[in-house]
Amino acid sequence: MLILLLSAVCIIPGWAQQDGLSDEVRGTRYGEGVPEAGTVEVFTGATLRYGDTNFKRLYNVLFSLTPGVKWHLGHDWMVSGQLTVPIVNDGYQNKDDVVRLTNATVAKQLHFGNQHFKVTGGLFGYDRYGLDVRWMYPVTSWLLVRAQAGYTGAYRLAASEAGDWEYFGKVSENDPRSIYDYYHVAKTADFHGLDVLTAIGGVNVWLAPWDTEFRLSGGRYLNEDYGVEGEVMRHFRNCTVSLYAQLHKRQQSGVADYVTREAGGFRVVMLLPQNKLKSGKFSARLASNFRLTYNAQADSYSMRNYTTDPEENERHYPVRVAWGTGLLAK
Repeated sequence: MLILLLSAVCIIPGWAQQDGLSDEVRGTRYGEGVPEAGTVEVFTGATLRYGDTNFKRLYNVLFSLTPGVKWHLGHDWMVSGQLTVPIVNDGYQNKDDVVRLTNATVAKQLHFGNQHFKVTGGLFGYDRYGLDVRWMYPVTSWLLVRAQAGYTGAYRLAASEAGDWEYFGKVSENDPRSIYDYYHVAKTADFHGLDVLTAIGGVNVWLAPWDTEFRLSGGRYLNEDYGVEGEVMRHFRNCTVSLYAQLHKRQQSGVADYVTREAGGFRVVMLLPQNKLKSGKFSARLASNFRLTYNAQADSYSMRNYTTDPEENERHYPVRVAWGTGLLAK
């Protein structure tokens, strides 16, 4: 019911136009709205996780606030940070009960003609740290090629009165899922060495008359598994809805053979009102979006990837590019 309610927001008149994006939004110029050097943005969003896969419980719910900050240094440099503050945890791990740092990065965008890059280093989402490189190349007005590569390790920074929480780290070399296994430690900071190389490539196809986008991607993910994903997206004025399907191979625990699995679901990205409290170059606002992903297989391990921006989502491209939704006002 909750999923249906959130999805319905995209088709409520006045929130999302049924005929897609207005001509005013569609014609937004590339680079318009880039923050001035020295601008500091403070914002807060929220995350919601819901699962009904536990036979001993009716449901699991995790709701957290995610306050963050972005400092725009000019010349496409940006420093960002974010905390996760748990509010409700009914059924999820103990590690989710503590206030923790979930983003602290320095990012630089580079633009060489039609080649667009973004290099990010620091603490990423999903408890990873390291270096990430993104590349986007608009081949034509309807075709874009993209790639991402990262070299990361597991980390944990959290505040806990008891000083005892579950750590997101590697405990077994034979079990590829171990990057997401948990064990108790009595400290609030720990870093494992850089040990996972990820590489993902893909193509996007943009159908401008219908504000529809097709994406195909594949590669090596955080769990050291391999997979491909196809997704069709419909962009409305203030939200995006999509359907996706995945095919991935994952090594079975302790054996050399790989098992092939299929998964699928839908995603919803809703843009939040951006009424800012502003004073000079300082502003306070809501997060730019609220995103929801539904996976029919309830598989939280396969094809997992980290985030480098505290407001990262499927609608907005990670690199500023004059193509597709990159031409739309944020």
